[in-house]
Amino acid sequence: MDNKSSNSKFTCYGSSLTGSTGINGDAFYISFDKRVFLLADGASGAGKEGKVLMSATCVDTAKGFEYATSGLNSKAYIDTLFHKINQRLINLSHQNKTVVSGTIIIAVINNNTVTVTTYGDSPAYLYKDNTIIRVAKNKKRYENLIGQGFITKEQYDGYTKQMHERMQSCFDLFLPAIAPNNEIAEYTVSAGDMFFICSDGLSNWVPAGEVFENVSKIGVQQAVDKSILKARDLSLKSINKFDDITAVTICWNK
Repeated sequence: MDNKSSNSKFTCYGSSLTGSTGINGDAFYISFDKRVFLLADGASGAGKEGKVLMSATCVDTAKGFEYATSGLNSKAYIDTLFHKINQRLINLSHQNKTVVSGTIIIAVINNNTVTVTTYGDSPAYLYKDNTIIRVAKNKKRYENLIGQGFITKEQYDGYTKQMHERMQSCFDLFLPAIAPNNEIAEYTVSAGDMFFICSDGLSNWVPAGEVFENVSKIGVQQAVDKSILKARDLSLKSINKFDDITAVTICWNK
């Protein structure tokens, strides 16, 4: 699945590659007016059906709640959409008697402002003034113990690295959540800036700097496709399998 489009201000492109399981728990959405961008990554722990249901629910909710007709500003729209999705996932989890969970990124472009929220380990990056910023990153579960002085950052990282990858997910935050602590942040953009969101199937293998460099050299579509294939190949070489891989990139025209 892919989607490329442009307007007078920017060019955007998204694509998703199904992983080794043959069932894609990732999904992305670009609204018809190119103002709302969403990426969802259904958690493997939700099961094959649950991870697909999670990402599909995120996209369906966004499609049914358009920014253009909501009458809300960007922050209020993202907050409302985020909680609509969270509530639907809570209801589905009750119905299915298992947690339908995953991570999400929502971004809204309005004139020269990008408003974004993330929940979980799927990252969002902004390239501006030759600097790469990971934006709207929320803290992982138990990171507050570092701020309270109970453990150090090095200890925290050491504990999680010693765990099996399935157990590591216990330290991540997933929707649905009783009281999500997502941050909604705004960033001003101008010509030449770039914005990149992806699932961890890509971010675990390909750094954002490489993606942005490729966008500058070969364009948005080729850079995204190249990054997805590289993430797949590196994962296959390292662990003989690969996760679902999804990415969406926006480049403001010079």
